[in-house]
Amino acid sequence: MVKRFESLDAFRGLCAISVVVFHMHLVGSITELSFFRGSAIFVEFFFVLSGFVLAHGYGFRNDLMFKPFVKARFFRLFPLHIFMLGVMIVLEFGKLFAYKFAGFSFNNEPFTGPGAVSEIIPNLLLLQSWTPFTNPLTFNYPSWSISVEFYMYILLFISICLFKGRKGLGWALVSLIMLYGIFVDSDTLTKEVFRGLSCFFGGAFMYTFYRKIEHLKLSFSFASIIEILSIFLVVYVVSSDFENRTICAIAMFFIIVTIFAFDSGVISYLLKKKPFQTAGKLSYSIYMIHAAFLFCLTSSVMVLQKVTGIEMAPMINGMRFLTIGDAWMNNILVFFIVGLVILASTFTYNFIELKGQQIGKRL
Repeated sequence: MVKRFESLDAFRGLCAISVVVFHMHLVGSITELSFFRGSAIFVEFFFVLSGFVLAHGYGFRNDLMFKPFVKARFFRLFPLHIFMLGVMIVLEFGKLFAYKFAGFSFNNEPFTGPGAVSEIIPNLLLLQSWTPFTNPLTFNYPSWSISVEFYMYILLFISICLFKGRKGLGWALVSLIMLYGIFVDSDTLTKEVFRGLSCFFGGAFMYTFYRKIEHLKLSFSFASIIEILSIFLVVYVVSSDFENRTICAIAMFFIIVTIFAFDSGVISYLLKKKPFQTAGKLSYSIYMIHAAFLFCLTSSVMVLQKVTGIEMAPMINGMRFLTIGDAWMNNILVFFIVGLVILASTFTYNFIELKGQQIGKRL
């Protein structure tokens, strides 16, 4: 029976929700806390966890073949990615309609900048993060990390075949080389690729390390102390701004993934509860749909502001904020928005993610 890393799945869900809050700005609310202002770093955790889990699922199989491997990964990512790209293109046409017939502009002209027509094909093929000629943050901008992720799957397959009995060493070397690229700010590859490869193959290496120690039996008390200290470390690093923070965060996530893979402490016990497990199950949908959801919300408030004359979408320090009154109301709105994103993600999970995976299995 293949082990399910339940607490890590839940951790991924909480990270996805934190990224949603990172992309929100409500006046005087928790969205402006330093923790959520630094939560973009959780994308690194997604990469680390992905490398760890895929090394677990595929890294040591004797029957691994390229076609079924890539097909499974393709139908895991592409159905929702294509759907959300289509949604963002439709929204761009909505912007065009508002601009042409109502003279209303949502920050930038339609089909320019992040919504430029020239960016559609790179996004369609998930190439936007791999070349210096494309903008990774176009259309459904969270998909920049999916762009890196999908082709890392292929590199993982190549590494399994190439490194054979020395996979751990090979994965560690790839990760260290990429981390060095981040440290010296190399332009050999894009920054997004450096981030992805360093985390992904580092996560794969950490799985080889975990395999050597997974027989250890951690007491509940000892594991709880380690897990609680780990959470404090995560909060500190995510909330802080210091030199080489990205490299420190990546190293921290290597440790976090290994600790929570044991599922032995009080935090793991809590993360196995249904709400957290549900968040983990929906994490990909939460991550992929939230940008379109927030765009629709912000655009609606901007229209309402223009109609009523009440300031509800002010620009503060070059950022578009939302407000419905005082800080208390804005904080309630934060939780309401997150709840709506999670609710919407249940539909995309059931009707797009799962359906896409079923199609892949039938093929």
